[in-house]
Formats: sequence, C-alpha cells, structure tokens
Amino acid sequence: MTDNTEQIRSLLNFKGDYFYFVQIIQRKKEVPNLGSNNRIIRSYNISSLEKFDKNIEEIKLLCKTFNARAYIHLNRRSWSKIALECLRHNAELIASGQPEAIKSSLETVIGRNNHEPNDTKTWIVDIDTKDEIVVHRIVHIIDSIMKPDGPKIISCIPTKNGYHLITKKFDVMSFNKYLSLQGDVPEIHKDNPTILFVPDVV
Repeated sequence: MTDNTEQIRSLLNFKGDYFYFVQIIQRKKEVPNLGSNNRIIRSYNISSLEKFDKNIEEIKLLCKTFNARAYIHLNRRSWSKIALECLRHNAELIASGQPEAIKSSLETVIGRNNHEPNDTKTWIVDIDTKDEIVVHRIVHIIDSIMKPDGPKIISCIPTKNGYHLITKKFDVMSFNKYLSLQGDVPEIHKDNPTILFVPDVV
C-alpha cells in the first residue's frame, strides 16, 4: 500500500477560489479485463482541508473496492477561470456538432488546465527506482547545480516503484544534459498528478 495522504495534506494551500483536482483511476495494468487503458471511477474538486478530510476515507474505500489508484494534481485550478474556459469549450463543441460532449466538459476542462501562479507552480521529477543513493544524487543535482540557485525540492512522494520529486521550476535542458552523461534521465512532468493513495491489491 502507498498512502501519501498525510504528506500531501501538508502541502495543500487554499486561498481565493483555488481547488485541487483528485481522480480515482482504474488502470488496465492492474485490471486486465478493463475495456480501455484506464477508467475514471470518480473525481473530486478539493477546495479546503475540511473537504479533503471529509472525502479521504471514501477515496481510499473506492480505491480498495475497484483496485484503483487515487491521483492529485498539486498545481491548483481556479473556479472562475474554469468557468470561463468551460463556456469557451462548450461553444467549440456546439460549433463542431458535438453538443452531446458537453456532459463531460467540466471534467475535461479541469483536467487540462491549471492556474497556479508561476512562482508557486510545481513540477514532478519521476524517479523509477527505490535506490536511495540515486534519489539523493538527483536531489543534490536539482538543488545545488541547476539554476535558479537555491532549494527547489518541495517534497519526495513515494510511488509503487520509486518516487515523485515535487519541485519548483529549474533549468530542464541543463538537467537532461547533465544526467544523460551519468545514465538514465528521469522524466519531468509539468502538470501531471502524483500518487495520493494506492491500495494493497494493486
């Protein structure tokens, strides 16, 4: 089991109309008879710590019931901006003869847009190993060698096969060049979700 709920709870910061997007997803890798590559069981828009605490046990239960994973986007969404983007997206769907797609418009728009200010936007460095020496070396490179100067690691989130380093922005080109001389280069995701909860059965 991978339970990152307490660690992630400590990273959440609510202000204005910001919220965090959580999805419970079944994957074909764990559910072979799934028709598609993945299936969304349920989504949550978390707008306060109280709402996070209220829903977390239900999220865990659904993960265990459906052999699914819970993911959270740590780059926040803004309700007012999502509303405007939904209007634009819905108009495009109607104009292109797909009005029936409006039923899933909100979730589509939330999934593909974040409104995190540039100075607090986070990335994920996806490290596919539990080797602590490798992890510490990558942390050192990001914090000590990459521009801009200063600490950039926000948190280290465990995954099934490794870690997600939650970081501030840094010089990706230099990072890739530096790591390529030493072996495999971890993927960097600029708006992907990280693991909130994975049950034992996965």
